[in-house]
Amino acid sequence: MDIDIKETIASAISGKAPGLSSLEDVTMAAATLTMAQTCALCILRFLQIPAGPVYLTRSLDAISEALGVELQHPNSNGLSPCPVCLGTLDMALVDKVVGSFKEQEYDASSAAVTVELPKSVYVRHHSMQVHLKSAHPSLNAATPTDLKDVIKYMVCQTLVSEHSIASDADSDMRIEISFAHEESASEHQFLFDRENSSVKTKTFRKRGVHYTTGDSKAAVLSELGACSDKDFISCFACPPPAIAQPATIGSLVLKRAPIFIGGRYLKLERNISQTPFFVGERRVTELSVADVVGEPIKALVRCDSYNLVGSGREDADVRMLGDGRPFYLECTNPRTTIIKPGQIRAIEDQLRSTKSPVQVRRLQMIRPEDTSIIREGEEHKTKHYCALVWFSSPLSQDKLAEINAIGKQGVLLQQKTPIRVLHRRAPLTRERRLLALELEPIEGKFYKLRLESEAGTYIKEFVHGDLGRTVPSLADMAGVTADIIELDVENVSLDFPPALVDGDC
Repeated sequence: MDIDIKETIASAISGKAPGLSSLEDVTMAAATLTMAQTCALCILRFLQIPAGPVYLTRSLDAISEALGVELQHPNSNGLSPCPVCLGTLDMALVDKVVGSFKEQEYDASSAAVTVELPKSVYVRHHSMQVHLKSAHPSLNAATPTDLKDVIKYMVCQTLVSEHSIASDADSDMRIEISFAHEESASEHQFLFDRENSSVKTKTFRKRGVHYTTGDSKAAVLSELGACSDKDFISCFACPPPAIAQPATIGSLVLKRAPIFIGGRYLKLERNISQTPFFVGERRVTELSVADVVGEPIKALVRCDSYNLVGSGREDADVRMLGDGRPFYLECTNPRTTIIKPGQIRAIEDQLRSTKSPVQVRRLQMIRPEDTSIIREGEEHKTKHYCALVWFSSPLSQDKLAEINAIGKQGVLLQQKTPIRVLHRRAPLTRERRLLALELEPIEGKFYKLRLESEAGTYIKEFVHGDLGRTVPSLADMAGVTADIIELDVENVSLDFPPALVDGDC
């Protein structure tokens, strides 16, 4: 990397660093920092060199020559890790982060990097500032370059140079780096143990592990600001003491905003649930719509997981016919978001060619804001049903005509929460409207029932009455016992997602 180190340092201190206005002052401060085993990159930070290419150099000769002191790189072999940054500026850690990103093969063009440091870093950073002020009162060194900014710069620039990944704080791709250093984990606690501390922390034990609450980064910085140099020196070593082991990456999270794929599903057979259906640990249905549709989409976009959200749901023993039920899949942390035309449609074709009992139509990528149509549509959509109904005795022509006449006018129902779902639904009375109802005889005691209803109507309970919990019921209208043998949903009147045109995916 072709960098004029001397020019970079001279440019940084020229008129910008009160008390570090000459190379002689810089050399003096650098020597003090070096004596305290501070790494080369932290020395640059304390000299207020802004985050830039100089921090990516892997050779110290030019920096040493520019500063006039012998320098060490973070975690140099045979030397203690830097007592200020705790080794977090080690290029090997940057390589580890970038390597993890490469392994995941995200198709992102940009990324936002966030960094969380051990709380002890802020204490040690303050300690070194106090030490510099004490060793060179005339320098009056200003605020050093932020450690987080340097780490983020090093990671972002490596991503740019090696993978053409731009840095963008608003990117949907996030790289969250959290450093850990067990050796110094409790060093900040003295700030809260002081008699005049304004922060009260609480320590508790859970499952054999000790936790502390109240000692946030903001609280640590607030207490450092309120602590005089005299009080600080009486409680913590200046310069900061050496450490045996460097910090590690305690947590590295690579995550991306979810993508959404919408469509309409059909269930051509019964005993298929919308999502996996368990009672305790026992799976009740062998198949679910979510499994059949979600797994091939998961393989396509390489996401961590998916969640199917339908515009309502039918029972497992109810078929979903017609044009299908609107739904969308939320795909969490997808590696692939650039989908070629036809790739999603190939999933439809695969299900069709294998004669899967679950079929999909209009499968396509949708915008996050489009998902609101599913939620908002719950209030306005209607559904059409066809049911095979049994009565305890055949209905007379007059009774059949009477029921159909009522059905043409619409029926207002009062439905208490069905007994079969009381274990998971609130015990409420809901008002629902049947918009149309028609009963046709088939043979003997069996009839075909067609109806249109508002969303949220319990059709099975309307037929048999649910022990009087749905009023009126079809059984009430007929004056005999009634039950539902089979039920199909034939239409969900919600236009979602948009109909596809050639070339869409």
